[in-house]
Amino acid sequence: MKFSIIIPVLNEEKNLIQNKPFLNKLKNTLNAELIFVDGMSRDKSLMISRTLSRKVYIDTAARSKQLNTGGRYAKGEYLIFLHADTKLDDLAINNILKISNSYKWGFFNLQLDDTSWKYRILSYCINLRSRLFKYGTGDQVLIIKKDIFKKIRGYKDIPLMEDIEICNRLKNLYLPEIHHGKSISSARRWKARGFFRTILLMRILRLLYFLGVDPKKLELIYK
Repeated sequence: MKFSIIIPVLNEEKNLIQNKPFLNKLKNTLNAELIFVDGMSRDKSLMISRTLSRKVYIDTAARSKQLNTGGRYAKGEYLIFLHADTKLDDLAINNILKISNSYKWGFFNLQLDDTSWKYRILSYCINLRSRLFKYGTGDQVLIIKKDIFKKIRGYKDIPLMEDIEICNRLKNLYLPEIHHGKSISSARRWKARGFFRTILLMRILRLLYFLGVDPKKLELIYK
């Protein structure tokens, strides 16, 4: 099997229902296995996940642990880490199909699902940052060759910044491929906390992280 799609889940009932046609399409197009790792959801996420795949696991509600659990059970040569509120457009899916044996890791450009001007600008800035600094976020759908994922021992067990942390280790080994096509992800985080407030908060958290502040302390700020 070439591809494993790993989806961490925590109270994602609504998004799983909305994304069900896409997930089935992605699974069938890539001839991939779908792996769900539920963080003890209180809604119907677990039940819906089981209608989509036989490979459904339960772990503590910590994204890094959930992603590592999925990676541990995956049979595919390449691991596709997908959020429950995220889709890939057809160009992105076609580019996954073109992945060759020399592929190491990569991600996609982001398109937030709100098409108003401020979200388009935000998507552009996130993509520019990714190209300049060679790292993606979980919303951009990381793809990692399983041998390399095992070599670096997966995601670090931290409550925040697990995506940036693993990208920093990966890019020290290999430069990423930034694929053509879009990762279309929910803008709910910015809408829930406020657009400008969330941008400021994330900038502060990332700055503190790069200055060496413990992610456990950053989690307290984020909450």
